[in-house]
Amino acid sequence: MSRPRKPTNVLALTGAFKKDPQRAAGRESEPVPVGNIGDPPEHLTAQERQCWLELVSLSHEGVLCRADRLFVEYGARVFAQIRMTAGIDAKMGIRLEQVLTKLGMTPADRSKVSALKPTPVNPFAKFKKAD
Repeated sequence: MSRPRKPTNVLALTGAFKKDPQRAAGRESEPVPVGNIGDPPEHLTAQERQCWLELVSLSHEGVLCRADRLFVEYGARVFAQIRMTAGIDAKMGIRLEQVLTKLGMTPADRSKVSALKPTPVNPFAKFKKAD
């Protein structure tokens, strides 16, 4: 199995783009995650909504965005099925582990997650004169 692709910000911090500028050119059109993940979808059951909220609360700040909604919904459904059954079906356990891995929620995968840093707000900006 091939190694997973390194996040762009990790490559930038390690100087990989200075060493090989072509590497950065291939990532220029990479999308930037935007928007908050929001509330759970209305069509989820009460148990699935609870699992959605738990997954979102356990994820690292700045990791999930609006584009992750479908994946978190899938994870919430799998998580809810596991919670509703007495024993854990091996297939469902593997699916949940895959979801947690993709969201960077396992010890080994935390180092691979890139979180957006909040932009600092200048409290004095409202007093600045217009140019």
